[in-house]
Amino acid sequence: MSNTSRTSSTVATALRVLRLLADNPGGMGITEVARALDIAKSKAHLLLATLLEQDFVERTADSRYRLGLTAFEVGSAVPDAARFGGDLITPMRALADLCGEAVSLAVLRNRDAIMIQRFETKHVLRAEIGVGTRMPLISCASGKFLLAHMTDDQVDSLYPGEVLPHVTVHSIRTKAQLKATFPEIRRQGYALNDQEYAEGISGIATGVADGSGHYVAALSVAGPTSRFRAEQWIEPLTEAAQKMTELLSSRR
Repeated sequence: MSNTSRTSSTVATALRVLRLLADNPGGMGITEVARALDIAKSKAHLLLATLLEQDFVERTADSRYRLGLTAFEVGSAVPDAARFGGDLITPMRALADLCGEAVSLAVLRNRDAIMIQRFETKHVLRAEIGVGTRMPLISCASGKFLLAHMTDDQVDSLYPGEVLPHVTVHSIRTKAQLKATFPEIRRQGYALNDQEYAEGISGIATGVADGSGHYVAALSVAGPTSRFRAEQWIEPLTEAAQKMTELLSSRR
């Protein structure tokens, strides 16, 4: 067999790994990947290690693998209709039209929430906020919602120390304070942000789950603090997220 054939075969298998992880956003272990693709565990490990090195995949605190930032960046070159969600865009657009505020979809990336889709208000909140923006999990509503649905061990792995980095004077400063907000977030089904990422901007977020019930993204509405009333958008935000969950869960 020629080197070209071997290289082509390896690339093809790596692409199959990426497709597999795209279909399993909750993440997969090495053994699961090997079994699903009918390849040796050692080969699965080598492929995942290579993809991890290039940020095409990321490893979670419990040693599972899921798509990483580079995979998203490559996908960002695809037209909006084919990005994360595709058909999920419709509920987002309807929500944006209804509330007249910025509506965003974000996914988890280590200690950040990365914005992967956004419908901007006609009055742009901040020019630097858009698709691809990284927001610290602890300083945005989307991030706090996703954190609230992690285990204590996962949160501790992300934030080993008690003192937390802060973005604005409104940011939560300690891990104990952060964890104290989780029961309420889980009970009410949404998280709030009061100028914790940017002065003068507030928001509310809830989760979008996959077919297994794992929250794989967070849907948010944000606007100027001077006029933003989160309670106005709880119901429409929740309904939009539920529609997106149903669409995502129906995918094969």
